[in-house]
Amino acid sequence: MRLTPQLWLCLKRMTGSTWDARRTASRSPAELTERKSLTASFYRALVAAAALALVAPGAAQAQVPIIRGATEWSASAGAARGIDFLQSSGGERYLSTQLAWGRVLTDLRGPRWLRGRFEWAVEVVPILSEWSGVKARGVGVSPLGWRWNFVPRGRLAPYAEVGGGALWTSAPIPVATTGSNFTAHAGVGVRVFGRDGHGLVLGYRLHHISNGNRLRRNPGVNAHMLTVGWTRMRTR
Repeated sequence: MRLTPQLWLCLKRMTGSTWDARRTASRSPAELTERKSLTASFYRALVAAAALALVAPGAAQAQVPIIRGATEWSASAGAARGIDFLQSSGGERYLSTQLAWGRVLTDLRGPRWLRGRFEWAVEVVPILSEWSGVKARGVGVSPLGWRWNFVPRGRLAPYAEVGGGALWTSAPIPVATTGSNFTAHAGVGVRVFGRDGHGLVLGYRLHHISNGNRLRRNPGVNAHMLTVGWTRMRTR
C-alpha cells in the first residue's frame, strides 16, 4: 500500500504527530531529553513487568479463575497522550491511576470467536495529574464499567471494555473550559495470571474527557492511554 501525501498527513494528525512537531520546536533541549527519558522508563517498566509475569515461578500451574460469581480487585496506572481527533487539538500529557472492583455476572456466552463472560465494574481515579498545557490534579469515578472477558488462552485472559464517569480537576481541562468533566473510554487488554488468582494487567484505552456541551466550547480531550497494573480474581 502506497501512502499518498494526503493520507500521510491524515495519519499524522490522528496520532498527534503534527501537534508534537510544533510543540517540540518550542521546547528546550533539556526538557526534551527529560521527557524522552520518562517515556523510555515507562515503556521499559511495561516490558519488564510482562516478562516477569511470564517467567514467574509456578506460572505453569496457574489456573484462570474467571467464572460466574468471581470478584476482581485491581490497581493500575496509565500514561496518556492527547491526539488531534474530532474537536480535540491534542497535546495533553497526563498520568492516571485506577482502583477497581468488578464481578463476573454470566457464564460463557456468544458465538465461537466472541465467546466470553460479562463483567460489571466500578472504577475510582484517586490521582490524575496533567503536566502539559495546564498543570492540574484531579480525582474521578467511573461507575459504569462493562468488560467482556474472552475465553482464556492458557494463562492469558484477553478482554475488551467500555466505561464512563466523571472527573474533577484543580484547573480546567482543556484550557479555558471547566474543571468538572465527563469521561469515557473504550479499550482492550490482557491479564497474565499467576498463582492464587493474582495477575498482571496490560491494556490500551482511547480515553475521552468532555464537558458534555455544558459550555459554549467543548473541544474535549481524546488520548491514547497505555496502562499496567495488578489484579486479583477471587472465586469465593
